[in-house]
Amino acid sequence: MTTIARIVVVAALSAAASPAIAATAKSPTRAVGGPDVAYIALTKGMWQVWTMRNDGSDARQLTSSLSDKTRVSWYPTGDRLLVNTNQGAAYAVELANGKETGIDLGVKPVLDAVISPDGTHIAFSFNGADSPDGHDLWIESVDGSGRRRLTDMPGLQHEPTWSRDGAFLYFLSGSGKQTHDIWRLDVRSGSREQLTAADLYHFDVAVSAHGDLAFSANSLGNYEIFLQPAGSPANALTQDNAFAAHPTFSPDGGQILFESTRSGSLQIWKLDLESKQLLQLTHDSGGARSPVWRANPELVR
Repeated sequence: MTTIARIVVVAALSAAASPAIAATAKSPTRAVGGPDVAYIALTKGMWQVWTMRNDGSDARQLTSSLSDKTRVSWYPTGDRLLVNTNQGAAYAVELANGKETGIDLGVKPVLDAVISPDGTHIAFSFNGADSPDGHDLWIESVDGSGRRRLTDMPGLQHEPTWSRDGAFLYFLSGSGKQTHDIWRLDVRSGSREQLTAADLYHFDVAVSAHGDLAFSANSLGNYEIFLQPAGSPANALTQDNAFAAHPTFSPDGGQILFESTRSGSLQIWKLDLESKQLLQLTHDSGGARSPVWRANPELVR
């Protein structure tokens, strides 16, 4: 199942940007406050980016351009988001006013670009082959320089996710058969390690500040959220007949947000890992998905 195919599946569960320029890094200092979570909600027939606090309050629509948004990541300054669209474009979006500034990655289409924790690099996947399942991982500086390929593997390599220290990229690798596994790549050395192995799908990997992993997998017959503490086996956090995907950790790693259809439509839920308390955060009529928790809501410097 390709990235594009998954976008179609998620949409079925619910019912003009600026010219492209290279994005530049900002100072990492930012103001306290503001939203904790960015997510995607179906708004007037189109998936748009919204923000909210981590209790579901102060929900606000951020984007309105005529394209479905597919993936979001936070700049470390907390004042911008890197947003992908289903047209293969990437934008830096200002939280203050929703202004979208195109990011020129030098190749297109790209559906899963993500900004590094220090805001200096962007990782993404790109299909340089003739096969629709021929993507590899790439990286470049935010000024558009130094683009290089990180993987040269058969099949589909996509959905890169940074470790909190920026030293590793976690990604998904598919052989084109009924399998999709999680790998970890050392950004500096290029060495890589396969972390899961099964004849089933693993998706939507998230990494906590402590190196714990959360992901969605169908090893129990339905897509559930799994937690894999560093150095330990994975265990299921959810066991429900509903679809569950796209986990994201709180800054301290003690809570997880994820999307689920357990209330009848695709909405965002919060799970406390210690108390196991579960709370529905969104009640959007069209559905909400793909939450991303800001890594640190306080001043970073």
